[in-house]
Amino acid sequence: MALGTGTRRGVLALLLASGLAAGLWYLRDPPWLAGLTSGVGRWETAADGTRFRWMGGHASLFVPSGAHLAEIPLRTTFDAPGDWPVVISVTLDDGPVDRLTLADSAWRTAVVRLPPPAGRRVRRIDIRVDRARADDRGAALGEIRLR
Repeated sequence: MALGTGTRRGVLALLLASGLAAGLWYLRDPPWLAGLTSGVGRWETAADGTRFRWMGGHASLFVPSGAHLAEIPLRTTFDAPGDWPVVISVTLDDGPVDRLTLADSAWRTAVVRLPPPAGRRVRRIDIRVDRARADDRGAALGEIRLR
């Protein structure tokens, strides 16, 4: 028994809609997102052995949603004594969680308390520096510790 043109179009539309819905569901929480960062450079090692990456004015990273706490080491350098302090704002999924004022080149730690998982594998952390230098270096981002 042959299907009519209207029935074939309906089946095709249903298949396309199902494929689109599956694709959007996958993109809502893709597994590769956990390793994604933006706005940071390559890993470097300081003279004391600390690993870090330079970031510009804005960096984004993703952490597993099962973590309870993220500790983010940050520092910056100053071009001359008496330079204005650098202000760093940290957000979790677009909500403010910490704000640091760096007045010297010592490492400081931003603390991000993560709420219980909300059905996604990862949470997005954004770090914004109030200014970056001409070489696009805003702050050094150390290795994040998750608990």
